[in-house]
Amino acid sequence: MATIHHSYHSLTGQPNAVGASSVLEKVPDMDRFRVALGILILVLVSTAAAAQTTSVSGRVANAQGGVIPGAEVSLRSLPPPGTPAMPRMANMPGMAGAERTTQSSADGTFSFDQVSPGQYVLQVDSSGFERSSAEITVSTQPQTVAVNLQPLEIPGAETAAAPAAGTVASVQGLLDRIKVLEQRISDLESGTVLSEPETRVKRIEVYTDKNGNQYDQPIAGAKKVVTYQRERVYRRQWLSEKLEQAFADQDSKKIAVGVSAASVTQFAKQTTGAPAQANRHAYQLSSADLLFSAGLAQYTSFFADVVGLSGAPPDAEIHGLTLLNSYTARLVRQNEINIREAWLRTELFGQRLAISAGRLDLTNYFDRNFVANDETSQFISDALVNNPALGLATNGSGVVGVFDPKNGFAFKAGLQQSNSDATNLSQSLYTLAEVDYVARPRGLSEGNYRVWIRNDNSTERNKSAVGVSIDQKLTPIFGLFGRYGSAEAGSGRDRFYSAGFQFQKGFVLSPLDIWGVGYAQTDLASGDHEKLAEGYYNFQISEKLRLSLHVQHVFETPAGTKSVAFLVPAVRLQARF
Repeated sequence: MATIHHSYHSLTGQPNAVGASSVLEKVPDMDRFRVALGILILVLVSTAAAAQTTSVSGRVANAQGGVIPGAEVSLRSLPPPGTPAMPRMANMPGMAGAERTTQSSADGTFSFDQVSPGQYVLQVDSSGFERSSAEITVSTQPQTVAVNLQPLEIPGAETAAAPAAGTVASVQGLLDRIKVLEQRISDLESGTVLSEPETRVKRIEVYTDKNGNQYDQPIAGAKKVVTYQRERVYRRQWLSEKLEQAFADQDSKKIAVGVSAASVTQFAKQTTGAPAQANRHAYQLSSADLLFSAGLAQYTSFFADVVGLSGAPPDAEIHGLTLLNSYTARLVRQNEINIREAWLRTELFGQRLAISAGRLDLTNYFDRNFVANDETSQFISDALVNNPALGLATNGSGVVGVFDPKNGFAFKAGLQQSNSDATNLSQSLYTLAEVDYVARPRGLSEGNYRVWIRNDNSTERNKSAVGVSIDQKLTPIFGLFGRYGSAEAGSGRDRFYSAGFQFQKGFVLSPLDIWGVGYAQTDLASGDHEKLAEGYYNFQISEKLRLSLHVQHVFETPAGTKSVAFLVPAVRLQARF
């Protein structure tokens, strides 16, 4: 009973009670071994658990090495291969699919502690930079990762990279710039609409290996395969652009009507030769053109010119080799309306080939000259408007093609009925071909160089002719021109020359005025000769009205006779609307 009493006092904590070591001393040896083994196992387990986690740290910088503070860094664990997908549970470091997020500090550094070994995706985002995403493998050792962000390519934005010692101010400036661009995008979306769908052909290149696998980049053993895919795309249009396009489409379906009216008054004063009927006579010829045009389909249009003339030109009394009033060529009968032109035009092969067919005036396509070609605003003498060697006196049914490959050269070919009294086209076939070249000589402005050849069988035998037409700007305000023609005649060849110059926006009374001087000479195989000089000054009174003053001096020398010369001043009033 004494032993039992002693234990009672020890357990009740009385002053004579023994300590823990005394208890162990009284525990049997086997029990003490079991206790020590349990304590050792607990220490080993806790040490192993601590060794199963590590840290992942790094530094975020730009392409120049400048640190990027405030970047959002996320670390997401990947499940082991073959593991079925589980719902994502945030902030659970030890669970596959979990994601932890932090931000880079002022010096660009970041850190994740207690990271379990495994496969992870490290993702870094920062305003103004492209996202960085990389797969990393975490072991039991601490891991350091260097992250370099590339600038986000935004049209109109400044380079997003900060200087080597990047500052918060530079990042804030970039954020402000991005905010402005976002506002612009918002304005664009609110002020634009989607266009009609357009079909585009997209070229696709892939590399296929022998197993049928396709790759975007070349690899060993893969064969390049090119395919084309059609896709329907939309583009954004401003509302104003959409409205303008709608109005333009509506206008293209209408018939446009224009008027070109001119009145030429001339006075003849004989200067040399035997007295002639035309001496001291005044002349006037009025012309009105009613112009119609309409778009029939895409790249296809219709044009018609209805002309009426009335008056008496000087060419009825001064019988020269060329016309003193180019409008006279249009006059068939007094006070009569005629269809001067009526044709269809279509453009093919990316608008490189234009074909016109109907009643044509081939001089509108061939032997053109920017300095001396328009009787409504430049010279009125026919010798300075056209090349007489062309030999085309009237308009007629025909077809003309113009091929322009957009490389400076142009090729033209056409045929036309040249005799309205012929019973078939074969009896009055006029053919013409031309090669044009646009030149830009070094130190000079643009120039045009043309060579043509024609054939005409309207006189029951083929007669050919060749010609050259040149106009070259020496300066933006001053240009030269020249023509040459040689035509087959009954016995020998008829020859023609002309040359001159024009000032535009230079040495003028008004910026839109133009003036020029020209000389032309015609020598026929029969022995007849003509020399003509003309000067003019064209005033632009308004956008639709022009007034020009002319002075012509012509010398006519028929074969075997003396020359007859006339000084012919003229006034031309031209209205177009």
